[in-house]
Amino acid sequence: MVTFDISQLSEQNPWWADKNKILEDHKLKKLNQLKFKWNPSIKHFIHLDQDVIYTVRGPRQVGKTTLIKLIIKDLLLNKKVDPENIFFWSLERNSDEMNQIIQTYLSWRSKTKKDRKYIFLDEICSVKNWSKELIYFANKGDFENCSIIVTGSHAMDLKHSTELMPGRRGGKDNDPLDKILLPMKFSEFVELLWPDFKKIKFDLGIVKIKDRQKKILDLFEGKIDKDIEKLMIYKKELDSLFEIYLLTGGLPSVINEYQTKKEISTNLFNVYITAVIGSLRKYKYKEEYFKQLIREVFKTLSTPISWKSFTQNTIISSHNTAHDYIEALEDLYTLNKVYRCSVDKKIRPFSKKLYIQDPFIFHALHGWSNGKKDYFTNAKANLLDLEVKSKLVESVVYNHLCRLVFSLNPKDLFDPKDHVCYFETKKKKEIDFVILFDDKVYPFEVKYQSQIRGSDFVGFGSFKGGVLISKNELGLHRNYVKIPISLFLMLV
Repeated sequence: MVTFDISQLSEQNPWWADKNKILEDHKLKKLNQLKFKWNPSIKHFIHLDQDVIYTVRGPRQVGKTTLIKLIIKDLLLNKKVDPENIFFWSLERNSDEMNQIIQTYLSWRSKTKKDRKYIFLDEICSVKNWSKELIYFANKGDFENCSIIVTGSHAMDLKHSTELMPGRRGGKDNDPLDKILLPMKFSEFVELLWPDFKKIKFDLGIVKIKDRQKKILDLFEGKIDKDIEKLMIYKKELDSLFEIYLLTGGLPSVINEYQTKKEISTNLFNVYITAVIGSLRKYKYKEEYFKQLIREVFKTLSTPISWKSFTQNTIISSHNTAHDYIEALEDLYTLNKVYRCSVDKKIRPFSKKLYIQDPFIFHALHGWSNGKKDYFTNAKANLLDLEVKSKLVESVVYNHLCRLVFSLNPKDLFDPKDHVCYFETKKKKEIDFVILFDDKVYPFEVKYQSQIRGSDFVGFGSFKGGVLISKNELGLHRNYVKIPISLFLMLV
């Protein structure tokens, strides 16, 4: 076993010597160099005045480490916390020595037990059985007066591991301990590139989550809020930004590069792909299998699939293997699986569709799996192909509906598959998505096309109300609402 001393731990904690060293952190320096700086709202929902173990999960390159460094900066420079009471460690290195590393730090600070400690463990999924290690310290009482945040890029590992720690994580009532940091949703993207829109949001009464939720739920009563009608004034600008969003997605580094250079470098695409492939290799998955399966994903995107049919055009012989590989990609926040439900509101996992998590991830995976050398040119070509673009738009809508239902019912280890499905009516008509919430079913249809026809509403026949997400049109068709996608996404 490798032993550690404080001098070794200080390498990742330079603020112990000088609190202002946090300003020299490479993540924060990189952030400060960006023209457009994203301040994730998740930061405001992490309460470090209590004994608690938070998890922050999300895809590679989304900014989890940067978020941690921002929190540390705030503790040091604004809250005036003793620098030696703040401990950070990246577990991508020294993953086998987590227990020894934590023990070394706690022993060093044992004389200050009454002072609150702040412990940040980055990429904890690199550590096998990490939850057992934390339980060990918790059971000994070593985490008294400790606020702990762990981050990871592997959803299933975090889910399974945190399930082993019931009652040992602290926290307050109505404070979900498992946070998800995802790429920016469209409204955040708009506010980043168009700061003046914050005032417009205030004037329109769509700043507070509860107000936006009410305006969305009213749509199912056939009511279009007057503020949504006023939002149409800005549709041209929002549509223009949506086109950019379909190219860059919500990753801060990608957005900044495109806004400054009007292109996305091959290097940025490669950074993301390399990170994903690196994570997959840790779990002994074969890269070629993934490449072939991703190609099949794009062929079948937004249409019902079976694992058996999924393997027919690949070298993978077992549908169980295909299932495992797709699960792995889902756990890395690249893909989303959507199950079918029917009028009985029961979810049927054997019927499923696949969607991509984010537009940039969409373009990166598409280019990589198809052997494209110029990722950016390929991404622009995707948006010129109306069929491909419509599938991307549908993926964006699905991702935002997941965020909507989470805001309606926030809870630990939220799984969107329990709340957002595609729907089959009694007459075997399909509806793109439904939200299952509060024992009700809220249907959504996506028709990203220039003109909406009466036949586009046929799937809503089983419902008293519904929302058709259009390209351009705002209005009523009987009791069903049609709303432009750029407006709808601003409400989520």
